[in-house]
Amino acid sequence: MRGKIMGHMKIGSLKEATKLIKKYDSIVIFHHIRPDGDCLGSQAGLAELIRANFPEKKVYTVGDNEGMFPFLNLKYDKCPSDNVLKKSLGIIPDANGKERIQCREILDKNLFAETLRIDHHPNGDDLDKCTRWVESDRIAATEMVADLAYTNKWKVTKRAANCIFTGIVTDSGSFRYGDTNARTHLLASYLYEQGLEADKIFLGLAATPLDDLKINQTLLNNLKTVGKVAYTTIDLKTTKALGKKPNQVVRVNTIGNIIGYPFWVQFNEEENGNVRIEFRSSGPCVRNVAVKWGGGGHERASGAVIKSWKDLDAVIKDCNAEVERWEREGNDNQEK
Repeated sequence: MRGKIMGHMKIGSLKEATKLIKKYDSIVIFHHIRPDGDCLGSQAGLAELIRANFPEKKVYTVGDNEGMFPFLNLKYDKCPSDNVLKKSLGIIPDANGKERIQCREILDKNLFAETLRIDHHPNGDDLDKCTRWVESDRIAATEMVADLAYTNKWKVTKRAANCIFTGIVTDSGSFRYGDTNARTHLLASYLYEQGLEADKIFLGLAATPLDDLKINQTLLNNLKTVGKVAYTTIDLKTTKALGKKPNQVVRVNTIGNIIGYPFWVQFNEEENGNVRIEFRSSGPCVRNVAVKWGGGGHERASGAVIKSWKDLDAVIKDCNAEVERWEREGNDNQEK
């Protein structure tokens, strides 16, 4: 069933997700490509919850965190055999289409008895035999995972709390973004009560290697403005000169929240020659632009991929058009 609540997408329910998790003794949990705190935190946090509350179940986490969030000490399993997959539930948190999922080759086999999508993105999917629990008014998929534990009165280990909290903090911009609400803070408070090591998480997130400062320096040096849009670029040659991979130099908020520029964008060249775009704003709906360019996401945080740099000017033009639309609706109260 599909529906909209207060302008948001709502599909399925926590109750349906719980029922499916309880049904299977073997569960494989995925994360999306270009991993972030929410997909990794929801994957690891949910795995920890299931292991703690259903010790008879075998839980596999597949993928690669690509060195991100070392303070969480994330570990991954080999994919189980085809015979095991046929009796297993596949869980996809914080993602929709197969092309967005790490280890998609496992899903392409179409062997899972059933799959479960737990997501806060208001997008369709191409998952097989799938039960969907999608609530786009959630600030993060990890908030939904926290709610699973809270509502079901599950035991929450310290490790589960740490992983889940990392996802909530990173996707909410440390509780600053629009869909953060009383429920978000209630569930964060609940994680504190379960032994959350918040100081460890915040210190881990704030730790900045010298190499990272050089990335920020590069992005600031490449900063440009057109109209009311600020943007920065980093090509593959520069990324390699910094000793990094393309996914490690995505820092769009380095140029964020400049007075007079409510829309900011990073263009990042990838190994295959495509250019990844990250859109952010303090008001205008960036998702409208992302969707036009084949991407998607949230109202103030979205992404897309273009084939080459030649489309950059057209993308920026669309961003400014979205700012103008937002202003016409009487939303421009940003300090000049």
